[in-house]
Amino acid sequence: MRAQSKPFVVEVKSSRRPERRQSASIWGNLDLAAVAEEIAEELPQPSAALEETAEAR
Repeated sequence: MRAQSKPFVVEVKSSRRPERRQSASIWGNLDLAAVAEEIAEELPQPSAALEETAEAR
């Protein structure tokens, strides 16, 4: 006959580590879509660039 094991209790303690924030991204809260739109506005349009080179000749 097998010996019976004693009942036991598993106690889960809270971690001492601080809660992990979202991601530690180097970009932070930067909205890359807004930055891309701003850069696109600053760049010359391809059709405008072709017209300028045609006028220069």
